[in-house]
Amino acid sequence: MHLLGYDYFADRHDNRIGLAGLADLIEDLRSEHTGGTLLFDNGDFLQGNPLADTLAATLGTGETQPMIAAMNCLHYDGITLGNHEFDYGLPFLRRTLCKLRAPVVSANINCSEEPALASPFCILTRDIICDDGIRRAIKIGVTGFAPPQVAASSCSTLPKRISVEDIIGSANQVIPRIKAAGADLVVALCHSGIGAAQESPLMENAALPLASVEGLDVLLIGHSHEQFPDPDGPTSAIVDPIAGTLHAKPAVMAGFYGTSLGVIALDLGWTEQGWRMQSRSVRLQKPTPRRKSAQRREIELLAANAHTATLAHIRTPIAQTVVPIQNYFATVQPDLTLQLLAQAMRDALPENLRQTPVVAAVSPFQFGGRNGLGHFIDIPAGQVTLRDAAAIFPFAYTLWAVRRSGAQIRDWLERSAAHYNQINPHTHHQSLMNPRSAGYHCDALYGLTYDIDLSQPARFDVWGKQIIPSASRIRDSALDGKPVADDDVIIVAANSFRASGGGGFAAVPEADVLWRTREKLSDISITALQKRAQITNAVQPVWRFCPIAGAHAQFQSVPQAKEHIANAMRHIGAGDNGFETYSLVF
Repeated sequence: MHLLGYDYFADRHDNRIGLAGLADLIEDLRSEHTGGTLLFDNGDFLQGNPLADTLAATLGTGETQPMIAAMNCLHYDGITLGNHEFDYGLPFLRRTLCKLRAPVVSANINCSEEPALASPFCILTRDIICDDGIRRAIKIGVTGFAPPQVAASSCSTLPKRISVEDIIGSANQVIPRIKAAGADLVVALCHSGIGAAQESPLMENAALPLASVEGLDVLLIGHSHEQFPDPDGPTSAIVDPIAGTLHAKPAVMAGFYGTSLGVIALDLGWTEQGWRMQSRSVRLQKPTPRRKSAQRREIELLAANAHTATLAHIRTPIAQTVVPIQNYFATVQPDLTLQLLAQAMRDALPENLRQTPVVAAVSPFQFGGRNGLGHFIDIPAGQVTLRDAAAIFPFAYTLWAVRRSGAQIRDWLERSAAHYNQINPHTHHQSLMNPRSAGYHCDALYGLTYDIDLSQPARFDVWGKQIIPSASRIRDSALDGKPVADDDVIIVAANSFRASGGGGFAAVPEADVLWRTREKLSDISITALQKRAQITNAVQPVWRFCPIAGAHAQFQSVPQAKEHIANAMRHIGAGDNGFETYSLVF
């Protein structure tokens, strides 16, 4: 829902983001390539910031949601649905999509009630003028896929008539149907990122095995907020991050927030046997400042009223803080923003559940890294607003209470610890964090105390696949000072996405889900801050890294983080892209 060039979490203009800024670029590309262009979106366009929340709460029956109006303005050729499209419930989604002029496709989202939420595929027919001057028709088959975790994580907002099937199984069924319908070219709008190469049931990030499916020609991928092509990405026999191919098929992932447009250019040739792909190129293209196009001005006008209402809302004070609240080192040491969220989650559970030991699983959303310099939380002493609460937890996930054993808790923490590289003793200038891991998949379990031993290899990879079953980084886990035994029963407060297996964590079986609320976790967090009124907390020592003799490891944060350096940290100097480099002494 990053429609405009505005960062609502920081409450400032940001011309690097937003669909409106891409409108100029889309217009330019269409004028350059009159032979034929197609414009698609592959999901998570209805949620993601306070503007989306405002619209979900205030949009009147019969009104066109501004993102949908913008897609109509830009003449989209097709879209698919991501996991966040369902955050505001099925009735809202239906009312929103009914105004969209482009086809909605999804091969693995099943809806037993009428009308169907999406079609399994569509066929787009376009005329192309060939080099011999003859105009010939080409049929483009378009299908879509969503992460299977949608149904579980959104179960409090979705009726049981909605189910989401395995991506690869669905692709194997739908692509032959698309070919039988006469498609010359098959495009997948895949709301799924590049994960493990090996297929596994109900994969969340299934782009690699999907690319191997026979009959599929082009992939538009997403969900994981990464960029592809990526010159710094890992190369393998099936992944070419320079050319932008998976299994030799063109694939593009345009990042997040409308920072880039993913462009796949196909050179097609006509033969007596039909159309053939002769060559292709894949690139990410960022908008450049220029005179605003008519479409850009129209999009900004469409969103103007909702934007003004959102700004008035997010600037509402809800609490005071005596201490500064920042998360410049959110995955390097225990963090106050996560501590506040964890406390709100634990307090929101019913009293009967709180008779059993309760811990809360939390991770940072604003953590810098691939999101850039502005994506940290920095609340000075004084007023806390709704904007600040949204930055701590911006999603519309709900709160679950789940039962886990001590052994399962350790697995949870081992999966989180995949965020870090293995650190060698007596070595400096090592990189602390795995560059393929996102901070929002590095959970901390507040309510426990534990150590993380990075001298050991990771048990899981960054997609949650177990790679070294015997590896163990988690040490001395304890609850109320008592060591956690494998057969201990512990209740975990977690968001619905994580508890249902999102992010490569183990999905909690239905029998172990003790409680759910329909209330959004973001609202629970706001209510908790309002009740607290004044924040005086010091950060609690929940976890720490084990000492490693003579080891130093480096990481990046923003320049202003220098003001908050702890005892074991050192500022090294300038880093990449405006970041600064810091060192952690083990």
